[in-house]
Parts: sequence; C-alpha cells; structure tokens
Amino acid sequence: MRNAKLIALIAGFAFISLALVIQGLLPAAMKETRVVKVTKTIRTNLGELKDVAGETEDYDALLRRGRQIYIREGCWYCHSMYVRPVAGEQRRWGPVSQVGEYAYDVPHTFGTRRIGPDLTRDGGKYGDDWHRAHFFDARMVVPDSIMPKFTWLFEKYQEKEKEGEAAEESQGLPKERNAQGLREQLGVRSDFVPNADGKALIAFVQNLGMNRGKWRDTFPYQIISSGSAPMKSDESVEHGKKAYKRRCEGCHGEKGDGKGPAAKFFVRAKPRDFTSGTYKFRTTPSGSVPLDSDLYRTVTEGVRGTAMPPWFTLPEEERWDLVQYIKTFSKDFEEFPPEPPIFVPEAPKPDEALLAKGKDLYDKLRCRECHGDGGMGDGSSAPYLTDDFGDKILPTDFTKGIFKSGPRPEDIYRTFMTGLNGTPMPSYGPVLASEEDRWALSYFVLSFSSDEGKWAEK
Repeated sequence: MRNAKLIALIAGFAFISLALVIQGLLPAAMKETRVVKVTKTIRTNLGELKDVAGETEDYDALLRRGRQIYIREGCWYCHSMYVRPVAGEQRRWGPVSQVGEYAYDVPHTFGTRRIGPDLTRDGGKYGDDWHRAHFFDARMVVPDSIMPKFTWLFEKYQEKEKEGEAAEESQGLPKERNAQGLREQLGVRSDFVPNADGKALIAFVQNLGMNRGKWRDTFPYQIISSGSAPMKSDESVEHGKKAYKRRCEGCHGEKGDGKGPAAKFFVRAKPRDFTSGTYKFRTTPSGSVPLDSDLYRTVTEGVRGTAMPPWFTLPEEERWDLVQYIKTFSKDFEEFPPEPPIFVPEAPKPDEALLAKGKDLYDKLRCRECHGDGGMGDGSSAPYLTDDFGDKILPTDFTKGIFKSGPRPEDIYRTFMTGLNGTPMPSYGPVLASEEDRWALSYFVLSFSSDEGKWAEK
C-alpha cells in the first residue's frame, strides 16, 4: 500500500494516454476518416429528383466559424450528430448517416447524450427566423425546452440604428433616409439581431445534413397528399387547444392573430393570422378557405424556408385536433364553407419538349416580372410587392429549390391552379387551359433549382 498513490497516478496517466490513442490518433489514422463520397439527392435539368454519387463539401470560412462556436457553446453535449441505423431513427431524423459526411469534421462532435434532438439532418427543417427566436429564447418556440438562452449571440437593433444615424448625419443625410436604409441593410424587424457569431452558428446549423443534397424533398414520412378528418367534437377542439398552446402559441399568439412572442424575430414571413381566414396553401379555388385536409397537410409538412416547422412526428390525432381548433379563430369556415377542391392528377414524365413549352409559358404569362429571368425572385416588380395585409413580400427564388407549398411537381401544379390567397400570386387556372400547359410550367419552374451540372454521377 506504500506505493498505492504512485500506482494510481501511473494508471491514471496510462488511461488518459489510452483514451487519446483510441479516440484521437487511431480514428485519424483510419482510412474511413478520409472518405468523402456520399449519396446525394439532386434535382435534374428536367425538374425531377434522383440519387447520385457525390462528394462532401469542405466548410467555407463562415461555416468553419459556426462550427467552432457550436463546439465552444457546448451544443454537442446535448445534441447528437449521428443518425443511427436502428429502428425508427430514420423516421424521426432522416436518412442514416454515411461515413463521407464527416470527412471535414475534425475533431468529431458526434455527441452521445441525446438530451436534445439529433441535429444531423437539421439543415432546412426550420427557417432562419425560427433559429433566431430559438437561440434567443428556446422556450418561445419550444415551451418544454431546457436549452439555455444564448442572448450573447445577439446585438441590440436600436444601438445599430443609432450608430447608423450618427454616421449618416455626419454625411449630411436626413435621419429618415438613414433609418430606412439601415432596416433594409439589416433585413430584420426585431429588437435584436444576431451578431457575427450568431449568424455563423445559424449558418452552420442550416448546413447540417446538406451534404446529402435535397433528401428532404423525398422524405416520405412528412409527405401528405390527402387525408380524411375525423368528426369534430367539443373534446377534439379542447384537445387541439391544448396542443396549440404547447406547440403553436409562441408564434401564432394566444388569440391566433400571428402576434406571439417569437414573431418579432421573423423576417422572411410572419406567422399566419388565423383570424383573417386567409390561407395560401389549399386545394380549394382562389378566395376559398381550405379543406381540413389542406390544413392537416400544412401542419404535417410545414412551410419550407419559414419558421413553420413540419410536425409529422406528432400523433395523427393531435394534428387533426389542431386543425379543428385553428378553425375556431375565424368565422369564415362556418359562414363560407370551402368550395370543392381542384383535382391534381398524377404528374407525367417530363422531357425537353415539355420544358421548352414551359419556358414559353413563363415568358407569355410574364412570370419574369416578379420572379426574374433566371427565376431568382429579382424581377422588375419584386421590390414593390405587398400582401393583403400591407407587408412587403418577396417573390420565391426558384433557384434555391425551397418551395413553401412543397417541392413535388404536384405541389407546383396545385399552386398555379389555386393561387396563394392574400398574396400577389394569382390563380392561373383560367389561362392554363390544358393539362400539358400546367405540367410544362410546373416542371420548368422546378428546373430552375437543378444542380445536375454540379453533381455528376460517378
């Protein structure tokens, strides 16, 4: 026992050295850590989706900084970074992880505790607006969250405004002009905006899983094409109310007017004001309220590129009851029942001739005036567009491949036929007389987001 302390000290150093070898040196020496090949889902030049062999992209400067902040703030202590090949994992998070996805993650940040959700496939699941609110105070959007506030990742908007005013006054420019220019520069309406670290961290989280390409566009567990609502009852509405308070109130507000505490962080799109009875995504004609199945689809799939996440992991009964409660915010559902839905047939196989026809229709219908020649949402009318509530609204940038109503040809077809209530996007049903015209324009719009030239099949 005389040398027990010495033995314990030597053993301690030995175990530490063994851990460094096993967890650091050996993984770095394994050839698997240098594999960069992954399977990617891409959009072809014809607007279809297919899987190809591709390579993982290295982080640029912004993403590398974001990863450093992710590690610095200890995010990986609670959030795992690996979708395991066991039952149910891919249903919740997405495709099982591939070796090549971690080629540039040195050191690895797999995480093991799973206190928070897995983040491997988090890129594109939520919009930047949602992440701003979530990092500032997670409980605004996830009431049950135990995640701490990360307020030091934000800077005060008012202070930035005062700095801008002082700079402009020194140049002899009026305050009004400066304030407007600053808001346009910052592109945000909230009291707080992310600082450089906050922007980098959001960019990093939004990049997670993106080395697998557009996999989310084919993720079957969150795709709903139709459904039959259960019978409405007092019990279903009450259950929906409880679900709403837990899941939706932070954004849409207690009164359903879109003025929840998180709404002040939203830039791209404000939360839907349910009291107006105006809904964009429907199968019903322009001006009509949606069917229950339309609301159910939006709750399930979310609205891509915005703060509205997909809720496909909620029990089906809870989602239907949410629909029943949401409808109570507007009398339009009782006074003006939904009109019969527009039938969306099965999408045909596209070809070059169909896309050429779609291009002619894009020009003929003057889509370029809003969405631009290259589909980037930069048309001549884009700076002046507002919605029915007087808020500025930006045309969709088709090249990003983020379509709010859904990424399938049927989704684009439905949007052309119904229009988007409350926005400048009208219904083209009366002018797109033939099925061929409707599909031609739908596939042409999807083709703007083609990345086939970037990822050649190997």
